[in-house]
Amino acid sequence: MSDRIFIRGIQVHAYHGVFEEENRLGQKFTFDVDYWMDTKACADGDDYSRAVSYTDVHDAVVEIAKGPVIKLIETLAERIAENMLSKFPSVEQVRVVVHKPGAPITGVFSDVGVDILRRRKDA
Repeated sequence: MSDRIFIRGIQVHAYHGVFEEENRLGQKFTFDVDYWMDTKACADGDDYSRAVSYTDVHDAVVEIAKGPVIKLIETLAERIAENMLSKFPSVEQVRVVVHKPGAPITGVFSDVGVDILRRRKDA
């Protein structure tokens, strides 16, 4: 059995992108994270120690997002997913959505993003 927990709209001002101006000025990125784990053990005993802390997940995303400059949001999403799976052993699967609404695109648009799903290899 696997249950889904999610955090929506984690906002970080970061310096990722292909262009030098993006790396110098930075821009807003927004992250959505879903993670799957069996929550029955923590729920049955109302045991926080068996849960994955929302704060820890939030902080893990922010840590990667504020890290060294990455050119591609695909790479950014991949690093967040890898970090989640290595940092939280009870997480079986993670979905990471990276929104880059200020992407340097000529034209009118509301959002650009990447959506990835990664599973634990040993699960």
